[in-house]
Amino acid sequence: MKIFVASISAVLFAFPAIASPSDNVWTAKDPQAFCRHDTRQEIVFYCDSLAALQTAVNAAKAIPGSDLTNANVDFIDALNKLDITSPRALDDIISATASTLALNSAISSALKDAGQSRPDQQLSPGATASGTTSLVSKAGSAELLSLALNTGAVTESVNGTTATLTTNGDQIFRLVTGNNPDCTVTCNNLGWFENHVLNPLNLSGNLDLAQQSSTTTATSGQASGTTATSVSQAAIPTGAGKLSGITARYQFLNRFDPRSAKFKSAWASQVTSLKKNLAAITADTNAVSAVLAKHVPFSDSEADRTDLVQAAESKMVQEADADPSGKKLVVSFERFWQQVMTSDVMNDSNLASAVSKAVQDRAIYRQAWFNALDQAVGNLFTFEYDYGRPTNQPTTHDFKLIYAYNFQTMGMLTFNGAVSIYGSIPAGAKYGSLHYGQVSTEYDRTLSGKGKSTQTQLSIAGYWQYQPHPSILNIPAGTVAPGTDITLPNGTQEFVGTAGSLWVTQAKLTIKGTGGINIPIGVSWSNKTDLLQGSKVGGQVGISYNFSSLAGLFTGSSNQ
Repeated sequence: MKIFVASISAVLFAFPAIASPSDNVWTAKDPQAFCRHDTRQEIVFYCDSLAALQTAVNAAKAIPGSDLTNANVDFIDALNKLDITSPRALDDIISATASTLALNSAISSALKDAGQSRPDQQLSPGATASGTTSLVSKAGSAELLSLALNTGAVTESVNGTTATLTTNGDQIFRLVTGNNPDCTVTCNNLGWFENHVLNPLNLSGNLDLAQQSSTTTATSGQASGTTATSVSQAAIPTGAGKLSGITARYQFLNRFDPRSAKFKSAWASQVTSLKKNLAAITADTNAVSAVLAKHVPFSDSEADRTDLVQAAESKMVQEADADPSGKKLVVSFERFWQQVMTSDVMNDSNLASAVSKAVQDRAIYRQAWFNALDQAVGNLFTFEYDYGRPTNQPTTHDFKLIYAYNFQTMGMLTFNGAVSIYGSIPAGAKYGSLHYGQVSTEYDRTLSGKGKSTQTQLSIAGYWQYQPHPSILNIPAGTVAPGTDITLPNGTQEFVGTAGSLWVTQAKLTIKGTGGINIPIGVSWSNKTDLLQGSKVGGQVGISYNFSSLAGLFTGSSNQ
């Protein structure tokens, strides 16, 4: 049997080209439209060859008297590539079966490690949260889902403990629909809506875990026997956790996002260069070939081609002739695939092991991923909206523009510009809608080297906020006025602190472990806070986990 060495580009890194929305049928402009978005991996990985055959058949039909059988020389090249029993098909077989057996696990594991070198991801809440380690918002966000627990404060007076859950719109959509939610550069494009709405949209919610909330209830009678004052209302604690804010982020431009066209282009160039490392996986590829040879009648000789192959090729040409859209060709090829790749083949325990080794050449994969990240230099631009519910203060709406520039080995510089307005203003209030305006900047640089399993990133940040009026403190109904026995039946608002400029500086060290774990440790200084006057030095610490392979928990895949 002829030994075939699989192409690394098909084994690990094959992914369909970006396409515009289509009717999922063959068109001269987009000949792969009928197969590129198919949910069956064998159809996706053989899509190029299926499209080539359908194109050749459609072209032959336009010429009177053309041979529309599998003997037509114009069809032979495509049919040879669709012959699953040929050693030439080994690379596509590995790619198609790896999605079921091992590929998702290998890619997910590698992405978690290599993705830690991204300096653009914002996993914790913004600077105005009662518990945060971030003074400046980054331009990127989680790929699928992240959970961050932070304690501290940088602009607030109250140190809090905050849980932040962040997700990406497209990845959640894929998780719900079951369309390979754990993909990045291997994503099958679903069209304009996914590219321009879901992909760049990131959502997060902040929960205050340590700040009490309360509700007002009606009461009657005296508060104690020492006063005749009747108490009509009282504030009752209702819990120690509440939703303190919701954030929506839209990435107009992020070269680090592996779903973006820019990153896919950079990755495609790395796929080409990876072919130089073909010898490194020869043994693993041959191991797959040896397992398949026990079940699949491989043959490179025309004379030895089985009746099964001849019948399958004849049927595929007939279906392509009968239906120019390509739909019947897909059905015919899928039938051929099922006849060859039987349950005996797919259930062979040695096949899963061999395919796993073939796809898990981690060193080669990681280096190529880093090289693609190195090409992601340049501008990043994100718009962010925050709905804030600070403790005992009015709700706010914050609008923020985030711009960043990545210098590759020199690090990344990020700028924020934001304006905050109050959600509602009571009648007779002595303040306007504007809460504050702010600008801030941060410089990030990896200290330990991105190729190491555990990385350290240094961040230096500065923040300036101008507030035209002092902060507003909501005093809930039922509160007793200080120094008196008078209750406040309807609640009230008071100005607290001072108006003017708030200056904050922060130095932060983030420890990035394997598997998506990040531990930020920061120290900050401010000339005052939102409620209190006087300088303040504070510490911030947190932990976050970036669930880049969470899909397996929901899909039940044992490989995740």
